[in-house]
Amino acid sequence: MKKCNSCNIEFNINDKICPLCQNILIGECNDLMFPTNARYKTNSLIKKIVLFSSITIFLIFAFIEFLVVNNLTISSYIGVGLITNYVIMSLILKNYHNIYKVFGKYGLTIIVLLIIWYLLIKSPVITNYIIPSVCIFELLFNFIVALILRKNYSIKYSSQIIMNIFLLILPIIFVWLKLTTNNIMSYICCLLSVISITGLLIFSYNDIKEELSKLFNV
Repeated sequence: MKKCNSCNIEFNINDKICPLCQNILIGECNDLMFPTNARYKTNSLIKKIVLFSSITIFLIFAFIEFLVVNNLTISSYIGVGLITNYVIMSLILKNYHNIYKVFGKYGLTIIVLLIIWYLLIKSPVITNYIIPSVCIFELLFNFIVALILRKNYSIKYSSQIIMNIFLLILPIIFVWLKLTTNNIMSYICCLLSVISITGLLIFSYNDIKEELSKLFNV
């Protein structure tokens, strides 16, 4: 049996990396009558989560935009962005081993690029809708992954959810700096950050305490 020291779980698979956390497995596997590719199954589930999160974000945003301005102009741009995001994440799942660390850096990179984009063209659409939508997507994605795979990811994913909560505060900073013309998405981000913090404190207080201790070296 092969063992992952990070997850403390044994696997009888031929894979060299853990299908749950992507760390290197140690030991040897027993003879397999029906070999399985656990990593493929895990990545397939992640792709489904990304697809579900994308569709959910698009539907929520389209519904809000239709109620406010009675059209779906901006939603179409959000939809194209979500499709592009899905394609990129699919490539990441296919080509990288430690996909969870990559996802964390990927989300932060997208936000930085969007801020640079705003500084270049000064379009309020970016601060009004696009950046808040990306922040909400990242939070939704990580929460769904943590919920579905909570037995193996509850501690590892709490740090990414904490980072997402900080990102959700970013749209409120835009409002404070008067960089927005429509604040509804920013207020939604603020509400989600409060709900997320409350949920984490109630259900994962020890995990959060551990992650914050690692973050600040306490």
